[in-house]
Amino acid sequence: MTIRKPLDLVRFISSFSVLPDGTIPLNEMGSTVQFESSLYTPSFSVSALARLTLDDIKQNKIELINVPLDPRTIVSQVMDSDLATYNPRVYVLVCAVVLESFSLLYSLEETRTSLQYVTKKDILKIKQNINYIADYFGTERKYRKMIETLRDIDISIGYLENQVESVMNRWVVR
Repeated sequence: MTIRKPLDLVRFISSFSVLPDGTIPLNEMGSTVQFESSLYTPSFSVSALARLTLDDIKQNKIELINVPLDPRTIVSQVMDSDLATYNPRVYVLVCAVVLESFSLLYSLEETRTSLQYVTKKDILKIKQNINYIADYFGTERKYRKMIETLRDIDISIGYLENQVESVMNRWVVR
């Protein structure tokens, strides 16, 4: 069965390059001093599950539908901002967080066997990246309105984490 997702969402989560090991290559040429959080360190890489999801996107296993995104979503808010040009590194990090979130949900809905590739470290990395992004958004007045949406994503990741554990515990006794 083919899953249907909004075109803009799928385009957003597949708009950046990922190396085979999951690393996100960054263009450091001419870049200015980057934001440094005193609390959080970003991870410019994606999980094995996210790479499998990107493969499914490339193989057209996800049907694209042309519907508008809810303006309350982080994807819509970021697309309607200048983040991609103002701070491309944070923009890519947002894309990666949304990809990871999408991958978890997609796996729960469609390809439960892919959940075996999810680790606690992956979930912690997503949460760390969300907190780093929120920390950065707090320093830029024009992005502060997105912090609440990021907090909602953080809570949702917690729910997804518990759901993944529940599904995996049905398969394997740990």
